[in-house]
Amino acid sequence: MSYEVRMTGAAQRDVQEAVGYIEHVLLNPQAALDLVDEVASCVDALSEYPARFAIADDAVLKMWQIRFAPINNYLLFYCVDEQRACVQIVRFLYSKRNWISILRQGYML
Repeated sequence: MSYEVRMTGAAQRDVQEAVGYIEHVLLNPQAALDLVDEVASCVDALSEYPARFAIADDAVLKMWQIRFAPINNYLLFYCVDEQRACVQIVRFLYSKRNWISILRQGYML
């Protein structure tokens, strides 16, 4: 069974900011392109097997069934709607940020 994968506006902005930072601040355009490829590969994999990654180990995030996939130094956060066969990517955050706090503030932005 194949799942439809959707990305929130916040997640899209997160990816754009990460890529922009790597390309323009770190001055590494190849690493930026590689990150785009890694994100695309992860999204494709989620469409086939969305339960492959663990649910976040935080009471609130667990209640919301937020899962996360590591991608280089980032974490791609998503939830799965089994009834609709849909994966909703909610955020894409640098792994060393206080991502629990960020997600608790409202991940559907």
